[in-house]
Amino acid sequence: MRRWIVFLWISAEVVILFFSFQAKDSFALSESFGVQKFPTKREAPPFSLKDLNGNEMVLADYKGKPLLIFFWGSFCPACKEDIVLLQKFVNSTQGQLAVLTIAIDGEKESRIKRLVKDLKITLPILLDRKERLARIYGLKMIPTTFLIGREGFVEGMIVGQRDWCGIDALTDIKELLDLR
Repeated sequence: MRRWIVFLWISAEVVILFFSFQAKDSFALSESFGVQKFPTKREAPPFSLKDLNGNEMVLADYKGKPLLIFFWGSFCPACKEDIVLLQKFVNSTQGQLAVLTIAIDGEKESRIKRLVKDLKITLPILLDRKERLARIYGLKMIPTTFLIGREGFVEGMIVGQRDWCGIDALTDIKELLDLR
């Protein structure tokens, strides 16, 4: 009985976070890169996930830094293309932006490790086992990227594949997150 109560409580928390985080018809879309800007401040849902080395990564550790969170899957061809371009993009930001990539197929850790090695990805890869965080963030498809400002508020999101090496990527993200 106690397990069911805990399960129902956690489920209710997830539903509350999901609906409070969703913004129906309230996006302003950037014309050039496709960043959906949030007009109202919403705190990024907190999380703690393990990376491929078993280290715990906590969202709160990034407060005070602009952060890009990239949700992806090793089974997704567009995601594989995007993560390579994202790696190049991050290198061009010269440390102005922290990046976390979250693999939603966390149960397939060996496949993710092999792919990261083959693609020469050095970005932090976190594992969202059972896609709990993806549901809390309201993912409808991958790849999806969330842009979080220094104060911990979600400033915008990018849904779908993008040309991370194009000039619009850096321009729009610098403007939205006030990168210097």
